[in-house]
Amino acid sequence: MEINLKKSKTYPPDLKKDSDYSVLRQWCVTICDFLLSMNSEFSNLVYGKYGVMEVIGNIDKTHNLRKMKALYKEMNILVGEEMLSPKQMDDLNQLLKEKFGHNIADEKDKETEIIQKIIKRGKIRNDYEFELVKRREEEIWEDENQTEYAEILRRMMGDYEVPEA
Repeated sequence: MEINLKKSKTYPPDLKKDSDYSVLRQWCVTICDFLLSMNSEFSNLVYGKYGVMEVIGNIDKTHNLRKMKALYKEMNILVGEEMLSPKQMDDLNQLLKEKFGHNIADEKDKETEIIQKIIKRGKIRNDYEFELVKRREEEIWEDENQTEYAEILRRMMGDYEVPEA
């Protein structure tokens, strides 16, 4: 029996995809471990019904990179929403930087760059950009020093939701 390796869809294995999945998974587990080390009250979030570890287990069954990326993003948002004290957030960012070479603050900086490009362009092009702008507007809407910035973001979201005819 002869096997044609060139036409096989499983050869060679997608090492980049497997590597990305593994890194994203480890990132989420690292955050969970950190949360548990900070406060045992986070155990329900991590191990409870529909907790992060259960979600990871379900994603592991299909090894779905798209779902793992979504969990990665959600974990970053979750811990970034004042769940931790500034000192704890600094400690988590330091741990992530040491282990992965980047951290949640770096991710936030990337989002800020993207949002600045959207503002410069003057319009939101897709749902991903809309979600970034929406999340940022929700973060700053109460800050009186950023009223003008929040208004720009709201205007762009409105234009995206109800495009000109």
